[in-house]
Amino acid sequence: MKNLILQMPKMIMGEELEAAMLSLPPYDPAICQADAATRLMALNDIMGIYVPSPMSYEIYSKIYLAMLHSLKKKQTIDAVKQGNQNYRRLQGLSYNSVLGGADSFSIIGPSGIGKSTALAKSISLAGGEDIIITREPFAKIIPCINVQCPHDCSVKGLLLEILLQVDTIANTQFHQHEVRNRASIDNLIVTVSQVALNNILLIVIDECQNVCRNQK
Repeated sequence: MKNLILQMPKMIMGEELEAAMLSLPPYDPAICQADAATRLMALNDIMGIYVPSPMSYEIYSKIYLAMLHSLKKKQTIDAVKQGNQNYRRLQGLSYNSVLGGADSFSIIGPSGIGKSTALAKSISLAGGEDIIITREPFAKIIPCINVQCPHDCSVKGLLLEILLQVDTIANTQFHQHEVRNRASIDNLIVTVSQVALNNILLIVIDECQNVCRNQK
C-alpha cells in the first residue's frame, strides 16, 4: 500500500498551491498597436485568467484527501469483503455494505464563481491524470472519473457513462459488456460499485442542478 501512495503527487499548500493554481495568460504590449480585429480576438485571452480563492484551496484539499482515503482502502480485507457482497447482490442474495461512503462531499455555489475551474485544477494537481498501477494483483486505478449528471437525470445513463469513461482510460470493456447484455439498473449499480472498488479513486458528478430541474 505504501508503494501505491508514493505514486500520488505530494500534497502542496500555502504559496506553492497558490502559484500552481494561478493562471495568467501571457501579455504582449505590442497588441495595443494591432488592428481592431486582432485586439478583439486577443480579448479572449481574458477567459484564461484564474486567480484562486479560499474556495479553490478547500476544494483541492477535499479532492486530494478523498483520493488518498480511497487509495488506502484498495486491496484491503474490507475491500475483498465488499467485493463478495457485491457478488451476492448480483445473485439476488442478502446484501450488506462493508465500506461506507463517508468520504463523499458536495460543492455548492452560484453559477460562474469558478467551481468547475477550481475542480479541474484540483484534480490535475492531485494526480487525476496519472493512472496508478498495482502489482499482486495487477490493476489499473484511475484517480478520478468526472461525469455530468444527464439532463433527464437518467440513473442508467449516468452509470453507463461512468463505465464508458473507465473503458476509455483503462482500455477495458465494461460498458460494451453491460450494453450487450442489456443490464438492468440494479445490475449496473453492482457493476459500477465493483469497478469503483477496484479501479477508481474518486467519482465527480457535475451539473447536479439537473436533478432539481427534473423533480416533479
